[in-house]
Amino acid sequence: MYTEQKDIFKACPMCDKHWRSREAFLDDPDLVFNGYQANFRKIDEGLFYFTHATVQCGSTMALDSRLFLSLYSGDRYSGIRMYSKECRGYCLNRHELRRCEAHCAYAYVREVSQIILDRLQRNAQPGEKPSERTDPAAFDGAVRNEDPHSPAD
Repeated sequence: MYTEQKDIFKACPMCDKHWRSREAFLDDPDLVFNGYQANFRKIDEGLFYFTHATVQCGSTMALDSRLFLSLYSGDRYSGIRMYSKECRGYCLNRHELRRCEAHCAYAYVREVSQIILDRLQRNAQPGEKPSERTDPAAFDGAVRNEDPHSPAD
């Protein structure tokens, strides 16, 4: 099946749901933010991982970080502090999304991760714990049960 890609920010590779814009994508309550994979050779070319967590889908998508980097307008540091005393190694674990206190060239991507997390938490479904949408450990591959006739977990 061919889908016209004009005016589409992202299409889910499994269920073909379309998000027309980055804002629509980040506002979708069915997305779980799984993590960030750094590209240590080209800082701006990492990957953000999201899971489309519906009963019909469950696909995890890797999106180019450049699609989200403009969300952050703060300071960007020069120099690499990886493996220094101030480095906590967050960039080495794609599931670790905490802010980095090191004044490192990679730190601003951690800020973008926080902006994404904050946005997804704001859009959490009623009664849902924010960590259920943003904590990779909380998402064990199970998807939301959207069938009103099925028993709740």
